[in-house]
Amino acid sequence: MKYHLFQNIRKRIILFRNHLHFKIAIYKKSKFPSVVIHEKYKWVVKVLKYLLTLIGLISAFFTFNSVLIAFLFAIGIFLIIQFFDKIIFSYISLYINPFPDFELDPEKWTASIFGYAKSNTFADFRFIVGWLFSDEDYAKNIHSLLLQWSYGKHNDVEKNICLSIVLFNNSYVFYCYPNPNRKTAKDFFSNVEKQRRQKSLTDLLYRFFITIVFGKRFKILEGSYLSTFINDYQSGMPFNFNLMVLGSDGKPRTIDGIEDFIFYDIKVRRKEDLCRSDFEYDLIRLSKH
Repeated sequence: MKYHLFQNIRKRIILFRNHLHFKIAIYKKSKFPSVVIHEKYKWVVKVLKYLLTLIGLISAFFTFNSVLIAFLFAIGIFLIIQFFDKIIFSYISLYINPFPDFELDPEKWTASIFGYAKSNTFADFRFIVGWLFSDEDYAKNIHSLLLQWSYGKHNDVEKNICLSIVLFNNSYVFYCYPNPNRKTAKDFFSNVEKQRRQKSLTDLLYRFFITIVFGKRFKILEGSYLSTFINDYQSGMPFNFNLMVLGSDGKPRTIDGIEDFIFYDIKVRRKEDLCRSDFEYDLIRLSKH
């Protein structure tokens, strides 16, 4: 009970920090840091600039004790206004990836498979990665969704689909999600930025996505090929990605009517090696893992 309470509080703190980050943030891309504020506060900044300008004008009628104090007061007003002028305003745009038109049931994804296959069509051998399902129709639905993410291509040379493995001591989490840099997403945000530049050349776009992320934790069983796969696989090597079901003999079998995917990369990280730039970073922090 205490653990679940702690986890809920922790998640709320993380979400609050992320929410606050998108309202106001400080970036240091050059010698001087830049302050980024959400565009809904633009009117506040404008009002403050007008008030400071008004104070500067009215101060001409004030009598200061010395010329130095008057000079410092004027410099202070000028520097504050300059600070407000340098503020960058952010805005948010939302892209929605294809969603399933069927009900998701994580329990039907029963295992992940790692191995290799030899064939006359391969130069030597090819790694095999697969998901095992308990329901053939469900596996076909998953295949159709992945095909939407890859624009109907089984040979995903453009890496429209991302696969990743996050390692724990005796287990791992297998993730699959559409690449945030898919062409339709890049084109969408490019058009949004192009339209905004007609109003402002400095506004900063925050790219938001709504997407399905497949993820499930599995134990690393004795004799698993996973360790060999991790040691031998190199980024850029093509591997087959199969969706399979258990046959009547209790062994995995391929599914008639669906074609294997060919992927060219799979990210492997230990949990402690994840950083904020990793897509999986917040997935792990906000999950029960």
